[in-house]
Amino acid sequence: MFEENWIYRIVVIVSLCVLLAWVYVVNEASFTGFINGKPGLDAARLAWHIGIFILLAVALVYLMQSVIDYKGQNDVLRKYLQRLQQELDVEREAIKQLKTESNDELLRLESFIITMSDTAKQISSVLRTDELLRVLLRKAIDLLGSQKCVIFKVDEKTQKLVYIDSVGYKKEEIEGYDLKADEKSGLIGYASEQGIFVSRKTLAQDYTKAHIVDGDKLKANFCQPIVYNSKTLASICVGTANPDLTHEQVMRLLSTLANFGGIALTNTELVDKIREQSVRDSLTWLYNHQYFQNYMNHLLSVAKRERDPLGFIMMDIDFFKKFNDTYGHQAGDFVLKKVASMLTAELRGTDIVARYGGEEFVAILPGRDAEASYKIADRIRKLFEGTLFNYESHELKITLSAGVSAYIPSVNDTTTKELLIRYADNALYEAKAGGRNKVVIHKINS
Repeated sequence: MFEENWIYRIVVIVSLCVLLAWVYVVNEASFTGFINGKPGLDAARLAWHIGIFILLAVALVYLMQSVIDYKGQNDVLRKYLQRLQQELDVEREAIKQLKTESNDELLRLESFIITMSDTAKQISSVLRTDELLRVLLRKAIDLLGSQKCVIFKVDEKTQKLVYIDSVGYKKEEIEGYDLKADEKSGLIGYASEQGIFVSRKTLAQDYTKAHIVDGDKLKANFCQPIVYNSKTLASICVGTANPDLTHEQVMRLLSTLANFGGIALTNTELVDKIREQSVRDSLTWLYNHQYFQNYMNHLLSVAKRERDPLGFIMMDIDFFKKFNDTYGHQAGDFVLKKVASMLTAELRGTDIVARYGGEEFVAILPGRDAEASYKIADRIRKLFEGTLFNYESHELKITLSAGVSAYIPSVNDTTTKELLIRYADNALYEAKAGGRNKVVIHKINS
């Protein structure tokens, strides 16, 4: 088509040249002339004019066709440019969206790096296990945008999951589940037992593990154990996460957080053991006298602030000196250890049991009034009265005497730690003077 257009153009140019030559040579004013002296039609001149008109017609037709072709091509080009512009607009929007998503991803990555850096700084300065676990919980919430998240500590001996802190869960409800590191406790139990990241989605897709999802009381979506040296130290349970995060991103974030926590927890547990040794009696492993004095001040302040009662029991082994002289000091140590073990077993976890000195023991009972404390002390007394302790070839019978006092809101608001100890000590003296193997309660004047 390109070559044909050029041929047409050459023809037009030659025709115009012929036309110009003819105009120059011939007088085009008339088709008539004189033939043999007479007027007549000049055939040659007429033929030239006809030829010129034909050439002009061809030239005009060609030029009009070129104009029409140009216009058509221009319309096609304009439509093509419009379509190209639309495609460019689409590409521009796509690039803009990609840029926005990239910026969001960069911001998320920047936030992740800042949170991880902040976590590393914080956990390096935390020296208590429970406090460290709370830090890890807060960081998990920040990273995942979670509205429901809970963290547990794994008891090494019993494999129980000990509640530490949570967001979006009720403490009383969770503690009532009695969770352990086994699949019967749902996702958190299975993750803790296996030491691996677990999600509801992956377990639900495995028909051999679907029963774990069905038995999950926490309704968790993700669970990440904190493991060090193949031992699960704690576990994080996530109920909700930012929907923009993929399954792999959640797993990666929790895994990174757990790696930080695993190393830090081994350090805090070591510090906890050292700290625990400093507040424990070396023989009975009960709290020592100094810790008891300090912690009783704290519990009494809390009781006054919360308007809750606080019970106190002071106990003494009857005739311990005579028993010690008869069977020897090793037998005496044996008895002290047995007494400590039984007291710990009989009292609940929030109670504080301490060795006051020698053969005397004390128990602080948050939330219990004088009557409730008396019932506990008398139950312990009866337990010892009905128990025989085998030491070597001897069957030893041990009895206890106890004195009870209590802080009661609105009745004795001015009570101090010293007064509670004195009241219980006086009641204990009265029990011993009354024949021993008794519990006496200090009467409060309302």
